[in-house]
Amino acid sequence: MFGKHISRRLSAYHHGELSSFDRLRVERHLRECRECGAVYDEIRFGARLASSLSLSSTPDLTLNETDRLPVGTGHRRITAKILVTGALVAVALFAYLGSRSKIAAPSWEVTGVAGTSRLRTGEVLQTDSSSEAQIKIANIGQLTIDANTRIRLLVSRADQHRIALERGRVEATTWAPPRLFIVETPSATAVDLGCKYTLEVEDNGSSLLHVTLGLVALERDGRETVVPAGAFCHTRSGIGPGTPFFEDSSEQLQSALFRVDSLPEGPERTRQLEIVLRESHIRDALSLWHLLHSLDPQSRGLIFDRMSQLLPPPADVTRDGIVRLDRNMLDSWKKIVSQLWQ
Repeated sequence: MFGKHISRRLSAYHHGELSSFDRLRVERHLRECRECGAVYDEIRFGARLASSLSLSSTPDLTLNETDRLPVGTGHRRITAKILVTGALVAVALFAYLGSRSKIAAPSWEVTGVAGTSRLRTGEVLQTDSSSEAQIKIANIGQLTIDANTRIRLLVSRADQHRIALERGRVEATTWAPPRLFIVETPSATAVDLGCKYTLEVEDNGSSLLHVTLGLVALERDGRETVVPAGAFCHTRSGIGPGTPFFEDSSEQLQSALFRVDSLPEGPERTRQLEIVLRESHIRDALSLWHLLHSLDPQSRGLIFDRMSQLLPPPADVTRDGIVRLDRNMLDSWKKIVSQLWQ
């Protein structure tokens, strides 16, 4: 059976251009996929409409009648009527298919916004200062849209549901396999790993993610930051995700961590890093682990020393290897550190 939709094969199927094997596969798919069935109904309708066209609607001109017309006039009139008839049919067919595709297009159920009951692919939902909305994410979850929030539905299909959060705040709850629900923001992409979280986007494009259940991956430019339940993560426009931290981290650690993420390499960033290290406890190894990948070699050495006190590394992991970002050593130590966010 085909893994996804088969819209591109339906015309060839209708005209008998597929092999017997592919024809059986298409027929099996059509029995199970309502969306492709709707597309095939449109193709059959268009074919029936085209086959019903004839020149009988144009008046038959006898040779004598044609002879009484100026040279070429009869042919021009016949041609003109054929073109007009074809144009009218084309307009009707276009309008029909347009309305059918709009009805059949994937959409999400919306409550709480006057005049809006469905959100379709490509459409925008905007709440004002006094309204909130509830949206069903197809059949995999629920979205709560806060006041003054703007989202756009980008994709809704079996293997992916994706929105753009342009500004405002949403709360998402999903009960589907990982990586089916995705939220794009100006500063990062939030990939749902089966969880519950809130995501807020400021007017300047920065955002704040708070995960309350499961895991969320923040992605940008090939980098991934995993944020577990009970943790926050800031993102900044043009830069991407910062370093995640648990909600019970000290205020001093959170403040210093934000500065470490913001400052260029130099003495002040090193001073802020020292505050982070001093304030770190076992759970804060989440933050230290992510800092390893974003700071300079000297800072990695300081982080290794503190992490070794909190969560001793395996025997095959060395300070020099972590400073060099040795992939095998990082993976080995991650098995221990990641137990904090599972």
